[in-house]
Amino acid sequence: MLYLDASAITKLVVTEAESDELRAVVLGRRLATSRVSVVEVGKAVGRARPDADASTVLAMHAFVEFDAELAAVAAAAGGATLRALDAIHVASALRLGPEVEWFLTYDDRQADAAAAAGLRVLAPGRRDEPEVSGG
Repeated sequence: MLYLDASAITKLVVTEAESDELRAVVLGRRLATSRVSVVEVGKAVGRARPDADASTVLAMHAFVEFDAELAAVAAAAGGATLRALDAIHVASALRLGPEVEWFLTYDDRQADAAAAAGLRVLAPGRRDEPEVSGG
């Protein structure tokens, strides 16, 4: 399973430099994200391409629901400098456990926090990224 944060999901809806490589990585894979991505992606896509609809791409994901336990893990994640929504994504991926093969994000601060939490981080299309075979 691949965990995608809002920055990655947005690139599946709005074509950006990394979109083609990202699509190749996620094709045919099980995908997951936090329920907060519905809001984040909707807002990001609305700013970038008001005519675009993110619902089809979001529907391809299993959602990790936000609850009190996840809130506690997110509050402790990444220290004081990690933004709240980034912490929720890290905590959501951790909730899924070893089922998550890669944590996909294009947010450097979030990537650092995810890696520090023991997640394997990937940003397809960026230089120096490892090759990911289909699963």
